[in-house]
Amino acid sequence: MSVSWTTPSPCGEDSPVARFVVERRTPVRCGAPQALEQVVYELIVLYFDTTRRLLYIHGSEKSSIYKELAEAVLGQDSELINGPRTYRVLARLDRLIPTNVGLKDARDHFTRFSLHVGSDVSQGFSTAQEHKSQTHIAASGFDNGDNVSVSAASSGRFWSPTTAPSLKAWTDWCDRQGTKLLDGTINLKRIFDGFIIPEDLTERPPHVLLGVQWPWHVYTGSRDRLTLRYEDTGYTLTDVEFEVDDYSPTGPFLFSLVTGAWRVAYQADYDAKGLVYRPRGQDAVVVSSGPNARPRALEEWLNAYKPDLFLEGDRLIDSEGKLLNPRYQRRPFDAALLRPLDWQGVDFTKESQGPERLTDSIQYYVSAHLRATGSFDILIDDDGAGEAADLVGLKVNGPYLDVTLVHCKYSKSTAGKRVKDLYEVCGQAVRGAKWRRGDVLPLLQRLHDRALKYARRHGGVSPYDIGGARNLFAIRDQARMLRPRFHTVIAQPGLQAGIATDDQLLLLAGAEKYVRDTTAGDFTVYCSP
Repeated sequence: MSVSWTTPSPCGEDSPVARFVVERRTPVRCGAPQALEQVVYELIVLYFDTTRRLLYIHGSEKSSIYKELAEAVLGQDSELINGPRTYRVLARLDRLIPTNVGLKDARDHFTRFSLHVGSDVSQGFSTAQEHKSQTHIAASGFDNGDNVSVSAASSGRFWSPTTAPSLKAWTDWCDRQGTKLLDGTINLKRIFDGFIIPEDLTERPPHVLLGVQWPWHVYTGSRDRLTLRYEDTGYTLTDVEFEVDDYSPTGPFLFSLVTGAWRVAYQADYDAKGLVYRPRGQDAVVVSSGPNARPRALEEWLNAYKPDLFLEGDRLIDSEGKLLNPRYQRRPFDAALLRPLDWQGVDFTKESQGPERLTDSIQYYVSAHLRATGSFDILIDDDGAGEAADLVGLKVNGPYLDVTLVHCKYSKSTAGKRVKDLYEVCGQAVRGAKWRRGDVLPLLQRLHDRALKYARRHGGVSPYDIGGARNLFAIRDQARMLRPRFHTVIAQPGLQAGIATDDQLLLLAGAEKYVRDTTAGDFTVYCSP
């Protein structure tokens, strides 16, 4: 919890950071013996930014703005930054979703304060309620690819639930917020208008389903290993792929869970209970490795841990069945940014290179193109159910780890105007963005595990086009110290740059917007001339 004070005069301290603990003793109330005392220790940290002339005060006691302390440090002419200015800390964040908003009513003496959460947060920004003002706003979003949560209050407080790993990390965070607090060009109305308000749904929205994604905790490792069993054959849950079975904008969402051995058909639709998942035939069973675990029908498990549903136009249905629909004018992808390749000798109907490294496949051609034009420590074939991408490239570049995710898709024998050729590959691109979370260690561990399985499955054939297991181990060893930079590539020779339609370009634009916002990375489309 932090507050900011500004001063026109120097602080006069040698160090910009000070910290101390205050002991507070108070009698215990509620009929306790008078000899008992309650002892509370309060941590206070002060940081003075000498460049911006701002004092930040962090306190473990969460109700004070430390006015007397700030004036003792800065002098009587210091000024607390509060009111609407505090909400400037929400600026320059992508895909902001308000999680709760407090409102104070200047007219209603019986309901002076109201709290709005979920889809009700839209009431916190209604221009029809000019007699009301926000007491606080809590929101989540993306800051340069990092998933963040930020809250601000009109009292002058602002905070994040994320724990700073060090004082240096906290002061750096304060500096970033201070730059925004002093920026008078920030338009709060534009920030509020850009909020993504979760929408309650009672029926399926009229948008094409592009992809389905397991909840993130499946990838980051609950202590119990989850296996999906069907017809006496089990696969680790993350090695089970979702495939969309129907790209129509109406009717139930139809998809299947797919492995190398079986396919389980499913649907999702809205009824009185909300979004409900049901099998379209024989169901699979989720088995946990925990000591007290019991097998559960996949239907039961999916309705308890609902996946994300990615829809065309940069839309998403979250785990609560609510629609996240960013409010911006959707424009087609710039056709001038398409990158045509000649695809000489490539069979457009052949997507995977396989362990044979089929030279007429799309994947082989793209791998050869990347090897000739780029620089990688590792380029690995991750093709298969549960893949992060068809090809994954890794490169340590100074303080950065460059991660390239390449999604290939076959087409009919010639390039053309078929928008359906892009549905699946755009879904793969938006699903791949999840690997940007945190320090990418889950991705690196997954690549290691899948490389071992690939070699066992194909008689010792290596999945590495560049590098090997030792290179991957070296990258994993230093990954926590590296800043990830993501590069998403779509390779679809079925798309022809010269005759690309608005429908095709709008589909690409939605995928690009989601990928750029959530990874802070770039987005490349290889196609036909």
